[in-house]
Amino acid sequence: MTSNSLHIELPPEQRASLVPWLIVAACAAVLTVLLSQLATSIPASLAQQAQSRVDAQRFPDVQIVAKGRDMQLTGSILVDQSPTDLIDQIRSVDGVGSVFDSLSVVDPAREARLRAEQFTQTLANIDVDRVAFQPGSIAFTPESDAALAQLLALLEEHSRSRIRIEGHTDNTGPDAVNLRMSRDRASAVANYLMARGIAADQLIVTGYGSTQPIASNDTDEGRARNRRIEISPVN
Repeated sequence: MTSNSLHIELPPEQRASLVPWLIVAACAAVLTVLLSQLATSIPASLAQQAQSRVDAQRFPDVQIVAKGRDMQLTGSILVDQSPTDLIDQIRSVDGVGSVFDSLSVVDPAREARLRAEQFTQTLANIDVDRVAFQPGSIAFTPESDAALAQLLALLEEHSRSRIRIEGHTDNTGPDAVNLRMSRDRASAVANYLMARGIAADQLIVTGYGSTQPIASNDTDEGRARNRRIEISPVN
């Protein structure tokens, strides 16, 4: 007796296609890029709107840095300015989160005073006594070079500072000659500086001849001390 058996033919095994997965991965990458661009563009847009609230005339050195939706104020303001109103204006921008104040405070008067004090102190440390001239001449002695170079460097660093250059002589010879020589020697110092780029309006030149001695003209040593250049700051 023969029994009939049910025979089912199955289709051959097929490998799963990678195409759908590639499509999903591509879409995910595109979505990631779009979200990243959106996350970047929103803070940038908010920062631009916030920066537009800054009065450039009152706060020329204030910049805004976006950190997400939070805004950070950087730069500087003057000592008599308050950032309170500015912060309130930035907070009023729709979408802005917190506003952080990282501003530095500048006191121009104090800074000017400190610069003047530094200039005066440095000038006092220059050994101007070493600025000397050949006898009866306006030609510098070699020993003058170091002091002149230091004076030049100081005026280059403090381009808004001014000095008075005074020439003095002993009482040897006629007063008129001494007066002219003192002026010429003070002018020689000024000409040295101007030839190397120092502006003329930084320099005031004066000659006093023998009218302001600092030692006795009765000795060689005293007369040598009286033949001098003096340099002082001008406020």
